[in-house]
Amino acid sequence: MTFLLIDDNKIDLFIHGELLKRVLGISDVVQYTFAGEALQYLSQTVTTGWPDVILLDIHMPVMNGFVFLEKYAHLPDSLRSKCRVILVSSSLDTGDLKMAKSNPEVFAYLEKPLDVEQLKKIMY
Repeated sequence: MTFLLIDDNKIDLFIHGELLKRVLGISDVVQYTFAGEALQYLSQTVTTGWPDVILLDIHMPVMNGFVFLEKYAHLPDSLRSKCRVILVSSSLDTGDLKMAKSNPEVFAYLEKPLDVEQLKKIMY
């Protein structure tokens, strides 16, 4: 299983990556601090290397998680249909949760800090 982590907070990125590797045994973790770079990676990755799961932060500079999702929706459906996008945020804004739940690209919404047990329940 391949994970793509997108978060502007390098500490969260490191911790989430280590949790995936050490607790869940995920060895293939790709990380980006800028959503635009992650989007570029996805658009250039036709089939090999496309992630099974994207853990996406909502509040990031330049391109936030919701803008990323708008642009992500234009990538080939054949690839997106094989990938689960999970929003991971510390936001307490109910509007964010409402937007996440109404977005067809979002598989689930988890609060930071990432709870591995919740992630397991969602994934398996």
